[in-house]
Amino acid sequence: MPTVKAFDAYIANPERASEIAAPAYDALTPRERHRFAEAHPTNYLNVIRSVEEFPPEERPAFEELLRANVQRLHEMLETGLLLYNPQPGYYVYRLAIDAHVQVGVVAEVPVQSYEQGLVKRHENTQTEKEEQLARYLKAVRAGSSPVCLAYPHQPDIDALVSQAMRAKPLIDFVADDGLAQTVWFVDDDRMVRELTERLSAVPAFYLTDGHHRAAAASRYAARRRAGNPQHTGHEAYNYLLAALFPDNQLRILDYNRCVRGLNGHSARDLLAALERPFVVEALDVAAPEQARPRRRHEMAMHLDGCWYRLTARPEILPRYDPVHSLDLMLLQEHVLEPTLGIVDPRSDTRIDYVPGPFGLDGLEGRCRDGWDLAFAVYPTSIRELMEVADTHQTMPPKSTWFDPKVRSGLFVRLR
Repeated sequence: MPTVKAFDAYIANPERASEIAAPAYDALTPRERHRFAEAHPTNYLNVIRSVEEFPPEERPAFEELLRANVQRLHEMLETGLLLYNPQPGYYVYRLAIDAHVQVGVVAEVPVQSYEQGLVKRHENTQTEKEEQLARYLKAVRAGSSPVCLAYPHQPDIDALVSQAMRAKPLIDFVADDGLAQTVWFVDDDRMVRELTERLSAVPAFYLTDGHHRAAAASRYAARRRAGNPQHTGHEAYNYLLAALFPDNQLRILDYNRCVRGLNGHSARDLLAALERPFVVEALDVAAPEQARPRRRHEMAMHLDGCWYRLTARPEILPRYDPVHSLDLMLLQEHVLEPTLGIVDPRSDTRIDYVPGPFGLDGLEGRCRDGWDLAFAVYPTSIRELMEVADTHQTMPPKSTWFDPKVRSGLFVRLR
């Protein structure tokens, strides 16, 4: 079983938390992140900047940018934007947007739990990106973007979290994108002990967001251990900053695809080819959202200004296979690869990914902008994710879009 522990940390100044907490990193393009950081100098996004954000003529060397990130972090510490709380404890973290609410516990989880498979993953990672993030940790020496972990919901943990929320919150604000964020600090000895016991009794955690950050933290910890003759295992670099959420509170949106070119097929030939694995139905919709898939194994396709419903035929559905029964795997194995020639969706430039928040309107917009095809899928469920992770397999790239996303800069743990 993985263990969790309370921790001391720097916390966003409660009076200025709304200007410090970074927007969802992956929801912005590099250009949007650049504009936002330049326009908001007190936002934590300035500490986690990447080279790709800058125009080619202004692009700094990676080491130069790391020095700038370090300098900005020190400025935030020195000017009181980040305040040190020396008391070890947990932070109850509520995110609410529209009608959705999820409440988690921010804690530290041993990197060793990740390395031993007690923090289960469902995605492959890129070595180059892992190394880049590990170099960032070496330079900045701070964990500030909690990885998101799910666990099978437990009524006793829910009760402890609800009890903590009766107190006055430490931080409470609504971000510009409408996400309400509230934080309660838990340092009562009994509450800390019970949360530690209950959360550490969970058989496993499931990594839902932050695969590269977790892998980078493992690399960084290994290097720090190797270079520290007095290593004890209790140093901060041995732990991951994590936000732990019960599985029944997490919301997964669809993660859709658009494709450039029909691989030499005419539209008529493409539709005929799709009739073999799918029941294909032309849709007469007044708005794109009316074409949204209604259930698992149902997809929507936009082609030549029209929407089509694709329903998987029973004979293509594998039994007892958590990966190959995923809708995105059905799309890959029965459409993208055999018909459109996209063998490796990670590297093929003919495919791009459109997160759920952009909606089916966003997919139509891509087609107006020059993409030829768009596919909308039914969202992957948390249960499907757990089944894949439990069998030590991986999902296709860009299978899940968790929303809302945990934000950077509210909790900063120096390492």
